[in-house]
Amino acid sequence: MSGPQEISLPLRRSAELNATLSSCCGFTGEVTLTDSAIIILLAGALGASDTLSMLTTSLLPLFFGLLLLPNATLINRVGVRRLINGACGISAAAYFCAAASPFFGQGAKMVLLASIVLFSLSLSGFIAGWFPLADSFITADRRIVFFGRMRFCHQLTALAFLTVSGLLVGKESPIWKLQMLLFAAAVIYVGRLVFISRIPSVFSGLEANGVTSLRAALSRALRNKPLVGFSLYIFVLNFAAYGTVPLTLLYLKKSLNAPDNVVVFVSALALGGMLAGYYRVGRIVACIGVKKSLLLFHATFALANLAIFFVGGGGMAAYVLIGIIVMTYSFMIAAASVVVAGEMMALSKAGDKVVSMAFFGTFYYGGFGFSRLMTSLSLGSGIFASDWRVGSSSFSHYQTLFLLFALAILFAAVFLLFVPAVFPKGEFNYRPET
Repeated sequence: MSGPQEISLPLRRSAELNATLSSCCGFTGEVTLTDSAIIILLAGALGASDTLSMLTTSLLPLFFGLLLLPNATLINRVGVRRLINGACGISAAAYFCAAASPFFGQGAKMVLLASIVLFSLSLSGFIAGWFPLADSFITADRRIVFFGRMRFCHQLTALAFLTVSGLLVGKESPIWKLQMLLFAAAVIYVGRLVFISRIPSVFSGLEANGVTSLRAALSRALRNKPLVGFSLYIFVLNFAAYGTVPLTLLYLKKSLNAPDNVVVFVSALALGGMLAGYYRVGRIVACIGVKKSLLLFHATFALANLAIFFVGGGGMAAYVLIGIIVMTYSFMIAAASVVVAGEMMALSKAGDKVVSMAFFGTFYYGGFGFSRLMTSLSLGSGIFASDWRVGSSSFSHYQTLFLLFALAILFAAVFLLFVPAVFPKGEFNYRPET
């Protein structure tokens, strides 16, 4: 197909608008079902343990990491549009099943978990097709601007939804109220399919590269050494950094005895921080460049985890301080995701975008998912002492994990050596945004 630069401006703007609207609906649904206090509270209300509650937040990125490359190999067979539309339809059905899970009595927990599994499995097909589709209408000079604006819009809608949810939940939320919120989010989520199907048909996002097997896909991706190095760094960083926010929500609820509405409002603050991050990332990159931006994000992740480690005792002061830290952390997570998306596109080889982006996504989401999975297993195994002391200070097993996260993020700095934007070397296909 024609490259983005050969397609008329009105068509590109139409594609960008529908992609943004689709993203708003889809993200509001995703974050409500897999990454917010609402799903954690519902899982807990159904009798789920800390392990299962954390597991509900890890399945989506974990399945993304495992299934992006296999789904990418389907694109040449079924087409990017059929793959995306089918994935959206199945995931929407799974969403409604998750919202209905309390109706299943003793089997409610398993229905909820199975629904999230199906949602995550099917949505991996959408992600495999989404970035190649987006690359077909986004020119290189608009990557940071588009992703920043699009994610700002979808974060704003999610923030508004969760803020209203926090007002409706109250201090002790009955199951039916959480269930109604999930049903409302599921209806909004259907908008993803409606708007993405309106992207002009001239954009296929498909490059006929002949990749029809997983082995061939891996072979092609591994030859792109700069992308491999960047993927490795992102995997290690995400593994160390992405368990923090959901663990903080559990820490507030289970250790600091925060009311349900405080937990939901802190979840909303996290989304507010991400909203600001998406809005300001363009200015950050323009001022200090990609290299210094990545270093800033990395340092902030470590410092924030260390700061939460020292917050204990409960009370409104602790809740406010944790809210500020979580908001700052989420700001950096959001800004980093936009920069990382731009770097992924810059490092993906022309003619091999589908496989390159799926390969990178495997590492990106794999680190994200394994971070939360290992956090979940650590909480369930009882490997850490529930309470330990240093002098007159007492620390919980939640705080132990925050300390380990901070140390792991410091260790991940070693892998910055493999990031072309930070330590460029050799010959590679890379043109930095700034």
